[in-house]
Amino acid sequence: MIKISEDFCNTTTHVIIGKGSVSSLSEIIGDKKVALYYSRKLNVDKIKQSLKSYYEFPMEDGEEAKDILYSLKLVRELFEKGFDRGDYVIAVGGGTVTDVVGFIASIYMRGLNLINIPTTLLGMVDAAIGGKTGVNFENVKNVLGTFYQPSFIISDIDFLETLPLEEIKKGMAEVIKYGLVLDKELYDYLVMHKDEIYRKKPEALETVVYKSALNKLAVVKEDERETKGIRIVLNFGHTIGHAIEAGSNFRISHGYAISVGMVCEAKIAEEMGYAEEGVVEDTTWILSHYELPITVDSLKENIDLRIALEALTKDKKVRGDKVLMPFPTRIGDWKRIEVPVETLKGFAEQCLK
Repeated sequence: MIKISEDFCNTTTHVIIGKGSVSSLSEIIGDKKVALYYSRKLNVDKIKQSLKSYYEFPMEDGEEAKDILYSLKLVRELFEKGFDRGDYVIAVGGGTVTDVVGFIASIYMRGLNLINIPTTLLGMVDAAIGGKTGVNFENVKNVLGTFYQPSFIISDIDFLETLPLEEIKKGMAEVIKYGLVLDKELYDYLVMHKDEIYRKKPEALETVVYKSALNKLAVVKEDERETKGIRIVLNFGHTIGHAIEAGSNFRISHGYAISVGMVCEAKIAEEMGYAEEGVVEDTTWILSHYELPITVDSLKENIDLRIALEALTKDKKVRGDKVLMPFPTRIGDWKRIEVPVETLKGFAEQCLK
């Protein structure tokens, strides 16, 4: 079992990674009151066995759960059960669950103790880490949200054993992102260990979760609230990737969209003279090696180019008429660049046709 601790401005986050790590819950929580939130699709018997007592709240796990009215319903339940600031809220599931539960934990009495237990690789390496929460309002995604760091993140590798290979692949897109722009050592590890990762060997999975968590925690510590232009590196592949998601009416998964997005953005970096020779080739090779899509055609979904380009103009990284983007300069390194929106749209149109 691997343990990491990171201090932020007002809290310490502990990350526990390994098989059977949910058993640590009993020691963490003791006799405190617990609200256990989890996706209805999941079997959480093992987690329940690690708790002395709890109130359980099975949740929807789709966009309906992201509506602010749903969050207020969950807050009312906490209020009616008499929860106070010394109590614990546990979020078990994917990004939707951790987004919503993190949000209610942050606003109820100005903050309860939050434990994230991600059950997907994508959650373990990205969504459950970093303290971003968000819910939808008036059909706008994540327009309401907070920065609220969890007290604990428990990444139990046992959850990945029953995960379909396709879900592992989607999570690997985020892992590869870290290797491309932050961590050449991770990139080199991924080159050599694909078979062990895709056969779900526990040691290999623990390694990619551990290295990914280290990378994300280090970035978030430097720029927790996205005010210094450092945390933007975590969005490599996401500017074009989000446009792809929007243009497909969100039929294309996040992992596959950012996979193609990373290729497009690496090409833009090269075209604009920021990426060293070979970066595009290394990007496409590692993604292909992990059987991830590298072109729009390989996504096998129609992309509405008009909607995709419109999404670029509404990207949260737009400042005036420019978009802040992290460009890979060499494997494991990056640079923040302000790209004119019209320039980006031109490159994106070429990439998405």
